[in-house]
Amino acid sequence: MFTEAEGKSLLSAFGIDTPQGVEVEVGQELPDHLREPLVVKAISATLVHKSDAGGVRVGVTRAEIDEVAAQMRESLAAAGHELEGLLVEEMIPAGHEIIVGAVRAPGLGWTVMVGLGGILVEVFEDVAFGLAPLNESQILDMLHELRGMKVLEGARGGIKADIPALVSLISNLAGPEGLLASLPEDVQEIDLNPIIVSDTRAVAVDARFVVNRTAVEASGSAAAGARTEVGDFTPLFHPRRIAVLGASGKRPNMANRFIQNMIANGFDGTIVPVNPTTAVIEGLPAIASLAELTEPIDYAFVALPGARVADALRAGAGKVRFAQVVSSGFGEVEEGIELEAALVATVREAGIRLIGPNCLGTHASAGKLSFVPQAPLTPGTTAVVSQSGGLSVDILRVGASSGIDFHSVVSIGNSADVSAAELVASHLANDEVQVIGLYLESLSIAREVLDVLENSETRKPVVLLAGGRTAEGSRAATSHTGALAGNHRLWPAIARQAGMTLVDSLAEFATALHALSTLDLSVATNGREAVLFGNGGGASVLGADALDRQGVGTSPLPDSVIAALESLELPPGNGFHNPIDVPAGTLAVKNGAVAGDILKTVLAGSSPALLISHLNVGIIQRNLGATHGDVTGNIIDSIAEARDASAPGTHQLLVLKTDGSAETGEMIEAYAKRARAIGIPVFPAFEDAALAARAVLEQSRATHTGANGTEGR
Repeated sequence: MFTEAEGKSLLSAFGIDTPQGVEVEVGQELPDHLREPLVVKAISATLVHKSDAGGVRVGVTRAEIDEVAAQMRESLAAAGHELEGLLVEEMIPAGHEIIVGAVRAPGLGWTVMVGLGGILVEVFEDVAFGLAPLNESQILDMLHELRGMKVLEGARGGIKADIPALVSLISNLAGPEGLLASLPEDVQEIDLNPIIVSDTRAVAVDARFVVNRTAVEASGSAAAGARTEVGDFTPLFHPRRIAVLGASGKRPNMANRFIQNMIANGFDGTIVPVNPTTAVIEGLPAIASLAELTEPIDYAFVALPGARVADALRAGAGKVRFAQVVSSGFGEVEEGIELEAALVATVREAGIRLIGPNCLGTHASAGKLSFVPQAPLTPGTTAVVSQSGGLSVDILRVGASSGIDFHSVVSIGNSADVSAAELVASHLANDEVQVIGLYLESLSIAREVLDVLENSETRKPVVLLAGGRTAEGSRAATSHTGALAGNHRLWPAIARQAGMTLVDSLAEFATALHALSTLDLSVATNGREAVLFGNGGGASVLGADALDRQGVGTSPLPDSVIAALESLELPPGNGFHNPIDVPAGTLAVKNGAVAGDILKTVLAGSSPALLISHLNVGIIQRNLGATHGDVTGNIIDSIAEARDASAPGTHQLLVLKTDGSAETGEMIEAYAKRARAIGIPVFPAFEDAALAARAVLEQSRATHTGANGTEGR
C-alpha cells in the first residue's frame, strides 16, 4: 500500500481536493499553518483499516497530539501493528459521506464505484459501478442510480450536496485524462472513503492505494492474443459456396444433418463435403481435402475431432473465408488451451477467419444458412451473437414464435478469433441489421463490446442477456470497492454505460427484441410516460403496476383531454383518467373503430412516450362478434390509424389476452400477425409489454442521445 500521504499527494496532483495536512514522526512539532480542530491518523505499514485498530482520532487540538499518539501506539500494538508516524490534517466540516473507489480487473481495466460512504457502504451497499474512462454524463448516471441520491439532493431539509464538485472529483480520478489512466499497473485497488461532500466542495479525507505485482502478471497473461479487427462479414451471411468437414458416408452425424438442413432450406449455392475416404456424401460429390478446392469457399462448417482441425484447415490456406469450428476440447478445458492456440496460429497464417471453436453454427436467413432443422428463414433485421450454442437454438425458436424475423444468429463459443465485439461492429455498419441481441457470459468480452459501442458513430438498439450474474465479490479484495465488485453489479454497469438493455431471461430477451425490431425507433419517444387503453378495470391496474416496476409512469391525463373524451358521448361506464377503461358497449361503437376516435383524442391533447392497448380477445369476440363483426381487428386497424394521424413520439404496443381456449388462441395468433404487419408489437401479458416498454425507452434514449450522453448520430 501507498501511505495515505503519498496517495493524497497523487490525488492533489490530479486536481482532487484533499485536506491540508502533514506527515510527522511521533513527537515532532506541527507546522503553524495547520488549523484546529485536527484529525490524527496512524501510519503503519501493516495497517489497512485504521478505525478498527484505534488509528484515527478527530477533533484533536495541538496540545493533545502527544497524548493521542501514545494511545494510538498502545491500541495498534494490541492489534499487532507498530506505530511508525502520524498523518495530521485539518478537520473538514461535516457533510455527506461518499465513497469513490476503483479496482483493476483482468479484461475490464478499472471498474469504478460510487456510493454512500463511511460505514454505510458496508451496511447498505448503496453503490453503482462504471468502467473507466468515464465522462461526466456517465458519472451522473451512476449517481442517479443510487437510492441515496435523494439525500444528496437535500431531502427533508438536509444539506444539498455540491454535485458538480463530486462529479468533477470523480472525473479527475476516472476520466480520460484522470489519475487512473496514469497509474502503473501494479496499483490494483483504490478507496477514497469517505469523501466529504458539503454544499460547496467535495474533499477526499481518506485514501487507500493497494499494490499487487502478482495481479499484474495474471492480468497480463489473461489479455494476451486479443484481436479487435473488423472484417467484411458479407460472405458469412450470404454464402454461395459452403464446405462441410466431418460428414460421414456411413454413419450420419451432425455434419450430415447440417448438409440435410441446407438442402431442405433451399440453399441454391454449392455445398462441398470434405472427406478423405468417401466420394459421395448426402448425394453430393465430396473432395478429400480443402487443398483440392478449385474455387474459394465462403463458409466451412467443421465438425472434426479437435486434434485434426488445424491440419484440415491448413490445407485450405487462401481458399476459405470463414471456418466455423463446432468441435469442442479446445480452450474451454485446460488440456485444450495449447490446441486452441495452435488452431488460431494456423488459421491466421492461412488467412481464414475462425468462428468458435466449441460452438454450434451460424444462422443467416437471407443466405438460407442454418444449424437447426426447419429453420425460420424469413429475412429480418435482428442479429444475435451468442456465446452459447445451445441457447442459440432456443433464441431462434423462441424468437420466431415471438414474431422476430432474424437477420442472423451467430454462435461464437470460445471466440478465439472472431469476437463478439467485431461482430457487433460489423452489424453497426450493416444496413441489413437494425437491432442487435447479445448473449454473453464473459465480462471481458462485454467490455470489448462496450468499447465498440462507445466509439461507434452509429447507434442501434442493443439487448443484452448476461449469464453468470452472481453476487459473489472478490474474497481477496483489500478495498471496499474490490469486495463489492461482484458480477451482479458489473453487468448492469456495462449495460448502462454502453446503452444496452439488460434482461434476465430468454423470454425477456425475445420480448425486448420483438418490440425493438417491430417499432420505428428512428422516432424519438416523448419522455417516459405511458397511457393504458383497453377493457377491464382490474387489468388496467395490474398493467400500471407492471409498468411502474419497470420505471414507466402512468400519470393522469390532462383535464382538457378528459373533457374532450367525455364530449365524444360514448356509452356509460368509461374511465378516462389513465388508465382509460372502456366496457364492451363502448368498444362496440362503430364496430370497434371508436378506438381510433379515443386514441386520436388522447394523442391530440397529450404526448405520452407509449400508448399500450390491451384487449381481452375472447370476451370481445364472444360478446360482440356475432352482432358487430370483427371488432378486435377493427380496433387494431384504428390503433394504427391513430398512430399515423398523430404527431411522432408515441410508440404503440398491444396486449392480446386469452381466455385459455384453443379458439381464442387461434384468433390471437391471427390478430398478432395482423398487428405486427402494420408495425405494432404484440404481447400476451402486461408484464411482457412493460418489459418491452422499458427496452423501447432505454434504446430510444441510447439511439437519440448516444450511450455516453452525447447527441446521437
